[in-house]
Amino acid sequence: MQGIWLDIESILKLIANNQNISDLHLSAGECIAYRLNGEIVRKEDLWKIWDENMEILLKQLFKNNPQRYDKFLVDKEADFAYVAKDDTAYRVNAYLSTWRINVVMRKINSTPRQLEWIMFQNISDSIKKNVLTSPKWLFLVTGPTWWWKSTSIVAMLEILNKEKPYKIITIEDPIEYVFKPQKSLVSQREIGHDTRSFWAAITSTLREDPDVIFVWEIRNSETAEAVLNLAETGHLVFSTLHTNSATHTINRYLSFYPSDMQNSILERMADCLVGIMSQTLVKTKDGQWRIWVFELMLNSNAVKNNLKKREVDQMQNIIETSTQNGMISMRQYAKKLLERDIINQEDVERLLNSKATPQV
Repeated sequence: MQGIWLDIESILKLIANNQNISDLHLSAGECIAYRLNGEIVRKEDLWKIWDENMEILLKQLFKNNPQRYDKFLVDKEADFAYVAKDDTAYRVNAYLSTWRINVVMRKINSTPRQLEWIMFQNISDSIKKNVLTSPKWLFLVTGPTWWWKSTSIVAMLEILNKEKPYKIITIEDPIEYVFKPQKSLVSQREIGHDTRSFWAAITSTLREDPDVIFVWEIRNSETAEAVLNLAETGHLVFSTLHTNSATHTINRYLSFYPSDMQNSILERMADCLVGIMSQTLVKTKDGQWRIWVFELMLNSNAVKNNLKKREVDQMQNIIETSTQNGMISMRQYAKKLLERDIINQEDVERLLNSKATPQV
């Protein structure tokens, strides 16, 4: 029975057919665990995975490439993609904890979700009308780590891929979904494999004749500045941040800059931001799945003036009162889910109470 722990494909078969399992957790000295409907489940009926087993499993995930394994031992962590024999794609993070190997594998959908499947029709229509028709500017998708921000962006990029004769460039770490070019040309670049760094990839992007650019994540001031520059030079740019609301996102963006530059950054954002979509997940009422809750802010005249006056704390009020302009707050979105009896009131209250917005 212990032989199963020597084969990553056998372990993946344990979760492959359960659509409610999002993440697999493998840790030396622990039993197999996975995230089911947002909660960790430990398979204590199965044997534990020992250190020598984890070394074998990680080498299998690295396709038995000794250079990749040696680099992991030096770096102490690695992000990469893995495609199982059943063609299921996984986003993998390997790391050391108390000197022992740990692996987390996130299942990736083999086909892009449609916006209408992810969110209410009126919000998907608003994104199609106000974001995907924009010839340039910056659109940010925000939320906690690994809460499917890239799923939303892939859905948007696939619409452009199908409908527009664009050149789409993605800069990812790692590549999760491989696009099949349709009306668009699509170039996907993975950090570490196709380019040395985000900065190197972004710097060369303007020489690659793009219309649309997806920068996987804004991690530092250099990336924040580069993303703004790309939007200002006439491109539609998508990127992500680990923030929980439009207000928090603006404040987080400002935090990348010294205080004496922040007014000018707000001026630039007022001119080049198309909108911010924040998302989180809430368990459905039957406990069988998790569903998205969204906030959508669009750069209306009111938002633009708000940014230029640095009255960011008033932005939530603008969102709440601009539903006719295609915006929605998380409170309003959650109310729609409650009216349809999809989620519980206590989960909504917990969600909204967790959305305190830090200030710069």
